[in-house]
Amino acid sequence: MSKKRVKIAAVYNDLVRELNGLKKLDTLNQTNFQESKISKKQLHVLTEFIFFNAFIAYENFIRDTFLLYTLEKKNSRNDIVTSYLKPKDFFHAEKLIQSSMTVIDWNSPDTIIERAELYLKDGFPIKAYYISTKSKLTSYRLLRNHIAHKSSKSLDGYKKVLRQYYGIIPLQTPTIGEYLLLTSKTDRTKYHLLEIFEFFEILSSSIK
Repeated sequence: MSKKRVKIAAVYNDLVRELNGLKKLDTLNQTNFQESKISKKQLHVLTEFIFFNAFIAYENFIRDTFLLYTLEKKNSRNDIVTSYLKPKDFFHAEKLIQSSMTVIDWNSPDTIIERAELYLKDGFPIKAYYISTKSKLTSYRLLRNHIAHKSSKSLDGYKKVLRQYYGIIPLQTPTIGEYLLLTSKTDRTKYHLLEIFEFFEILSSSIK
């Protein structure tokens, strides 16, 4: 059961604090590596840890924000949100969405788009942002799943991300920590982890 939430602004602020803390940790890790206080392998492991926790923090954000929208809370632009669910409170909303499911999936873009269409009029204000960012969200989800599961299926998903980056699947598969420190092709001033931080910040700011 998630923590009871009342205000979308508070949920957003919690995410920003979490991301800022993880960014500081990444900076510290980079400094420690440059000063030979940690090895490259340790840097890669710590980078995976940071990404995974950033993704979980975003999952928590979208879960809590979605549930508040089913309660027809207004967004930061004071837009009216219309819910078809009509729950009694925050926890009731979560129980209604969960229904007979063992757990609720909050990391699949397709699932969240479908859920927004089902429970929110016109999917507003979540659907449009998820459709426009679906490709990146899917790639980050594949990284998250491979860190969590380390299965042959999750490896196949990770290889799809590598193919998008390299154009081919490299002969030697880099660890996810290595991949996260490779230079982004869309912003040469950032490595992937920094780009991911920025992505979560922009998307959450748009949805809140």
